[in-house]
Amino acid sequence: MIYIVTGSTGFVGNNVVKALEARGDTVVAMAQTPEKAAKALEGVKAKIIYGDVLKKDKLQELFTLARKTDKEAKLCCIHTASVVYLGRGRKKIRQMSDVNIDGAKNVIELCLKYKCRLVYVSSVHAITEAPKRGLITETQSFNPKEVVGKYAKTKAIASQLVIDAVKNKGLEAVLVHPSGICGPNDFSNTHTTQMVEDYQHGRIPVATGGGYDFVDVRDVASGTLAACDKGRTGECYLLTNKYYTAKEVLCMLHELGVGKKIRRSVPRFVAKAGLPFMSIGNKLTGTRPLYTSYSLYTLGSNSNFSHEKAAQELGYRPRELRESLRDTIRFLEKQARGKK
Repeated sequence: MIYIVTGSTGFVGNNVVKALEARGDTVVAMAQTPEKAAKALEGVKAKIIYGDVLKKDKLQELFTLARKTDKEAKLCCIHTASVVYLGRGRKKIRQMSDVNIDGAKNVIELCLKYKCRLVYVSSVHAITEAPKRGLITETQSFNPKEVVGKYAKTKAIASQLVIDAVKNKGLEAVLVHPSGICGPNDFSNTHTTQMVEDYQHGRIPVATGGGYDFVDVRDVASGTLAACDKGRTGECYLLTNKYYTAKEVLCMLHELGVGKKIRRSVPRFVAKAGLPFMSIGNKLTGTRPLYTSYSLYTLGSNSNFSHEKAAQELGYRPRELRESLRDTIRFLEKQARGKK
């Protein structure tokens, strides 16, 4: 098997590439720039094509290189390339839509052309929330009208494109749905890593009400590889962990030796009322806001996810969050030393 990985310098992507190489697999990866690859894929032996999933000629080059690497081998594409944007900027929302939807269309088209198996890294946000905190499990259909937020809608549309290609065009594909991803090797500074860093630097004086299901990126990577090997065509698998309140996460970070102890929480509606003031502060400091209307919504949403199917069929076993946070702290410390 030759593995094609899109979004290889992203949080999930670089961990997937490293996990593949650790078990001796051959990888052909797509990275946006040599600069990003040098940082996120340091020491990696994969063959790399520079470009993005919106450039069909570069995607074609990626698949052609994979085929030339071993003409007899089967191909498996792990499509991790994605944009996560939780703000309101129209330009960034348009970019997110283009990458998440049109990029998925391009990948599906080439997987069909090259008879390549596809493992699409979707998101739990693509799945309709169960009412009254009901258990959320896998689904066979995705409706953008039934999910909240621009990001969720793009992932629901792309997920349905994959399902439709399986049903109507014979695509061999599996979908995996991670929850809130955390852990080391985050060179793109996602929101969970930003939360850890902000708390380290005293920028989170109080906890916000609510919480979420947080999963280690390395468990997402291993679950994705298991989906390549064992996942049933047309099936979805939730790669989640368990629910933690925001205060529990911050207290855990304090116990691991960073930040001041959190002594109180504020309700989400109070945090939401303060968003305009936080936005002014972010503009003055040139920092990205940790809290947005959508991130606060997420903290209060139903995150009662079940990964039982992935456990039974893929052997999926997520680790404790404390280990993930500890390794995130170590990663950030290592990056800070590298800047000196």
